Amino acid sequence: MRLAHRRVAGPVERRRERGAGLVELALVGLFLTFLVAATFDYGFAWRAGLAVNESARAGARVGSGQSLSAGADYYALNSLRASLTASGTLDQVEKVVIFKATTTDGKVPASCLKASPTGTCNVLTGAQLKALSTASYDVVISSNPAVAPTGTGCLKTSAALRNAWCPNARSNVQASGADYYGVYVQLAYPRKFSAFGPSITVTRTAVMRLEPVGFGA
Repeated sequence: MRLAHRRVAGPVERRRERGAGLVELALVGLFLTFLVAATFDYGFAWRAGLAVNESARAGARVGSGQSLSAGADYYALNSLRASLTASGTLDQVEKVVIFKATTTDGKVPASCLKASPTGTCNVLTGAQLKALSTASYDVVISSNPAVAPTGTGCLKTSAALRNAWCPNARSNVQASGADYYGVYVQLAYPRKFSAFGPSITVTRTAVMRLEPVGFGA
């Protein structure tokens, strides 16, 4: 009985096999590196989204609770800013919109997100949110918390991109359909791995019905 002859690869063939293996390893390693980098970036962007969602809810909660108060937007934006500061995302904010929600899903109107916003909404940039002060509004807030703020509560046009829904133009009458107070926040989360792009856009929206209580109710 004759045994089958087993061919032994020569030195050249072995080098070729090793070279092919290294190429395959490099390709797999590159793919895994990109996968891990993308997972890392989107994981942190998701985490930032959670923080922004809580911030938007904090702003909407205060704004709806203040109802028709002249200081409603000022207090709401201060609450929003404080929450964003606590989460370390304030510097990443690109845009904030306070709007009258008119759709069943509470989505911010597309007209409010245009480069030149229109519609029932007030729009600020991230820089304007950071520089927020009572001087940005037609509102006077007393040092005595028992005294209601005075003024219209409108953003001054010199400090806003859009000013079309002032507190004195809202309704909190529940029987006839009170307005819904919406807060939209957009930020650019800076990627850790710039190969995928400079940033990830994160947006969150919160909507709450105006309360029938508060200053000016």
